[in-house]
Amino acid sequence: MPKIPAALLFTAIYVTAFSQGNAVVFGRLTDQSGDVIAGANISLLNNNSIGTISDSSGKYQLTVPSGKNLQFVFSFIGFKADTIEMALKPNQRKELNVTLYAGISLPPVEISENEAVRNEAGGAVIEIKSAEYIPTPFSDFTAILAQAGASGTNELSSSYSVRGGNFDENLVYVNDFEVYRPFLIRSGQQEGLSFINTHLVSSAYFSTGGFQSKYGDKMSSVLDVQYKKPQDFKGSLELGLLGGSLHVEGADKKNKFTYLLGVRQKSSQYLLKSLDTRGEYSPAFTDIQSYITYKLNSRTDFDWITNFAMNRFHFKPVDRETTFGVVNNVLRLTMYFDGGEKDAYRTFMTGFGVNQRLNKHLGFKWLASVYRSVESEAFDIIGEYWLDEVESDFSSQNFGQTRYSLGVGTQHEYVRNDLEALVAAGGYKGYYLNDAHKVRWGLNYQHEIIEDRINEWERLDSAGYSLPYNTEQVLISSVLKSKINLSSNRISAYLQDTWSFGSDDRLSFTCGVRLTWWDVNKEWVASPRIQFSYRPITERDIVFRAATGIYAQPPFYREMRDLNGNVNTNLKAQKSLHAVMGFDWNFKAWERKFKFVTEVYYKYLWNLVPYEFDNVLIRYFGENVAEGYAAGVDFRLHGELVEDAESWVSLSLLSTQEDIEDDYFNVYYDADGNRIYLGSGDEESITDTVTVHPGFISRPTDQRVRFNLFFQDYLPKLKTFKVHLNLVFASGLPFGPPDQQRYNDVLRIPFYRRVDIGFSARLFDKTKKELPPKNFFRHFESIWATLEIYNLLGVNNTVSYLWVKDINNTVYAVPNYLTNRRINFRIIFKV
Repeated sequence: MPKIPAALLFTAIYVTAFSQGNAVVFGRLTDQSGDVIAGANISLLNNNSIGTISDSSGKYQLTVPSGKNLQFVFSFIGFKADTIEMALKPNQRKELNVTLYAGISLPPVEISENEAVRNEAGGAVIEIKSAEYIPTPFSDFTAILAQAGASGTNELSSSYSVRGGNFDENLVYVNDFEVYRPFLIRSGQQEGLSFINTHLVSSAYFSTGGFQSKYGDKMSSVLDVQYKKPQDFKGSLELGLLGGSLHVEGADKKNKFTYLLGVRQKSSQYLLKSLDTRGEYSPAFTDIQSYITYKLNSRTDFDWITNFAMNRFHFKPVDRETTFGVVNNVLRLTMYFDGGEKDAYRTFMTGFGVNQRLNKHLGFKWLASVYRSVESEAFDIIGEYWLDEVESDFSSQNFGQTRYSLGVGTQHEYVRNDLEALVAAGGYKGYYLNDAHKVRWGLNYQHEIIEDRINEWERLDSAGYSLPYNTEQVLISSVLKSKINLSSNRISAYLQDTWSFGSDDRLSFTCGVRLTWWDVNKEWVASPRIQFSYRPITERDIVFRAATGIYAQPPFYREMRDLNGNVNTNLKAQKSLHAVMGFDWNFKAWERKFKFVTEVYYKYLWNLVPYEFDNVLIRYFGENVAEGYAAGVDFRLHGELVEDAESWVSLSLLSTQEDIEDDYFNVYYDADGNRIYLGSGDEESITDTVTVHPGFISRPTDQRVRFNLFFQDYLPKLKTFKVHLNLVFASGLPFGPPDQQRYNDVLRIPFYRRVDIGFSARLFDKTKKELPPKNFFRHFESIWATLEIYNLLGVNNTVSYLWVKDINNTVYAVPNYLTNRRINFRIIFKV
């Protein structure tokens, strides 16, 4: 055996010992447009001996000591420096991809925090890393908005409510293009995939109110999503019992050309079989998206986004059995059906943008987009029902069986609706940024064509009599027929400026105004908006913020069509005045980072168009006849309750009401002061009539309390096995009989209570194991398996009601329940 020189042996021991105490940080640096930054400096704060620079592709790698709190500084001339603090374990490899923003250097901030958003009341950067782990039936991106205050109580729908506003009051952008969803969908069962594909998202901004003038004209919220600009080839394949998805992304060697492609398929048949109504469900929802960018030179680049969605829902009901009521008065509705339903919602969207950066201060973006929707609904369903009282005495041998029948009847629903919509838009956005001001402006033109054909009616038969009862003819309880062709043009523009004052820019203001005009109602609307933030001089990382402004919502087709199918072309914009105050606090606990946000808000609303919910379909009254308010407080806390596993908890308290003009009802009394109800047969005894003006009543979105918890954990010595828990508790929404009288909507749906849980395990990780060249798994970075249990507690949550009458003409509200407990399995391949 050859003798090893002592010096060589000492060197080997020293290198080995030193390497075991080190860690490696690596990644890539890009600017806010996704272009790589070569020659950027990466170093440790207060330690000039350790550092490196990014190469021609923006990549870097830095070896650093482990077990210490280190501050990494990323800087480049003409960009704001970013700093992040972390401690790494021995031999750990940590990937940090950093985006630098043009401007002067600012005090160190964490790279995960967008300081501009922290200064906006109501604004939040959405933590998207957890989106794929939230146990929801269709991995819908909107589920993650609960961390910022959005409210949804229907697992079959991607719609959500924000601070008392309905879904139509929310703006949604993807890469600066406004996106829409089909108009005719009336239930969660019919609803397909939401526009946003979680696998394609790089960042998301969400504001629950008080947002800046650069965003459009809606009364509640804005969701601004940015799709990725890939730097390397990656992909994923997901397969499960409720469908699957495929996505690929990549770029050329010089990062001039990038591409994203996503395909999703959703089949809710397995989930819908847990509903009370049994039958042949044949849903099929398919979505294809692409996002392509091309960098012509250092100053000009192009981006192109497309989306095609084909949503089909066929249903042939067979029967239904629903048990409801209280312990001492249990009722059961049994229905048998004939007929079926066939719906199709086809949408196409494409948008093209040109970005031009004249210099480091001035830039523009030109936008053009087209949205096309072709929708059809066809119902012809006859349901015969039996309403019975059920034996509820546990000691009776007939427990759970029918005691006696309360009534029989027939419900016949017929629908033949067709709608075609075209929305074409063109716009221009510009900005000028310097040390003192950030000025932004924009101009947009939009052309809309709506062609709607409505033909629907409903016939009710109770105890052998068609309702409403008439001795001479058969009457239909409700009829809606119309043909509508509407072509219109809109123009909107905005101008805003952001500037800071004081040492370290601790005081910030943003002032702006929007102008809109619509050629149908000839209405000009001006919307001034102001945001304010203050960072006090303290050791705590706190930002106080406030916002106020006018948020007008010019009518779209949905608001213009009243309950009888008529279109009101004189409808004016609904308007709201927002006042938001709160604070944002970043702090550490257990050596981990947390964020606590609380905000109080008040919204004064006028020119409102009242509406009612029909499951998820919003039916408007078509007139500006109400004023109201929304007031509440939100609390949000998120951070790593468990290291390397983001969790959050939120609590929202809300009250929103409206007062409808000339809204009243009469109360009748006999000579003895007893109240008499019309239709009771005692009308001839009426001696006194009192007119009642109900005043303020709850809006359909008046959800007083909402609590949401998302928690992640893993086995202490096996991080590859994780658990994800999602809990929602929400008070019930108002509802009432289908009489088109809002003052009767004084009842409340029961509390929404739902617990979903998921278990995920990493079956394979390429970085942990060397594979031979011919091994099949060498093509994958990782393979994950997930087992999810939806509605773990099996709670019967109610989404709406079916109204039926018994032989005594008494009306009963029969709950339409949401899905019951279901188990889903998914496997995810990533390359």
